[in-house]
Amino acid sequence: MRRTLLSVPALVGVLAMLAWPITATAQDLDGARDRVETLQTELADVTERYEELTAAIEQLRDELDGLEREEQRLLALVDDLDERLAQRARQVYMHGAGTELETLLAAEGPNVGVERASFFVTLQHRDVAGLEDAVAVRTRLDQTRELMQQREQQLEARTEEFAALRDEVEGNLEAAEVRVASLERMAARQRTIAAGGQQGRYACPLDRHLTHFIDSWGFPRSGGRSHRGTDIMGPMGVPVYAFTDGVISRLGSNRLGGITLYLRGDDGNVYYYAHLRGFASGVHVGQRVVAGQHIAYNGDTGNARGGPPHVHFERHPGGGSAVNPYPWLARACF
Repeated sequence: MRRTLLSVPALVGVLAMLAWPITATAQDLDGARDRVETLQTELADVTERYEELTAAIEQLRDELDGLEREEQRLLALVDDLDERLAQRARQVYMHGAGTELETLLAAEGPNVGVERASFFVTLQHRDVAGLEDAVAVRTRLDQTRELMQQREQQLEARTEEFAALRDEVEGNLEAAEVRVASLERMAARQRTIAAGGQQGRYACPLDRHLTHFIDSWGFPRSGGRSHRGTDIMGPMGVPVYAFTDGVISRLGSNRLGGITLYLRGDDGNVYYYAHLRGFASGVHVGQRVVAGQHIAYNGDTGNARGGPPHVHFERHPGGGSAVNPYPWLARACF
């Protein structure tokens, strides 16, 4: 398995390279470090189990190979004993086994008869020994085959366990890679700003390289209205991010704004997003979000239908009347 996971020092190094003006707080880095360390510990435990399992599987395979070789040796031995017994049976059939008495009576003399009887007794004893050897070898063969079957079942179970562990390890690695990449992207979107009333962590509502906007505050609009926000232009359907840390206070839709979202920031301001295409998965009222977190998608709903996709963005200090958001957006996006 060749996937690699960024170590904690490597992750910190990546974040450090982002430097000013792209930053994350020390608390954020500590939290990220703790999460990555915990995940790496879990992966190390799983990897250790995986290595132990691999060794066990190899041991079982070696044992099974040895049993297969023993089976072949015993089969050859059984065949050899069977052939010898078959030959002896043919000899007995052709010449008759005879008895010691018959041998003595048919002998030319007592001495010859005794020798012949002794010879036949020896042959009979060998026949019995040969039968016993054959039975013993067959018993060993049956035991070997039974043991092989047990080992094959163990090997199958271990192989399944190995596959499950492998999937677990790969899944954890993929999740870790996604998490690291998410932290990197989050850090790249965030800026810590301290300029007058704008104090805290902020992120451009659309990716900086995809968006453009101008200070259009007060520009005339249909029906004698004037523009009360900033139109942040970008491709249809691209992610829209939380401008700052805070809580989603309202989700809705209306004729002019289309699909809308309100974010109550920790800085005391309420931020209004309009003309959205939709909300990100899982976004709900009361949800706490951080600057740069994906909350919606860029669109052209409401009275922007048919025009260039964009986010109409407003800033309401303390939740009151809208004021020009452009300077705050410029610091976060440019």
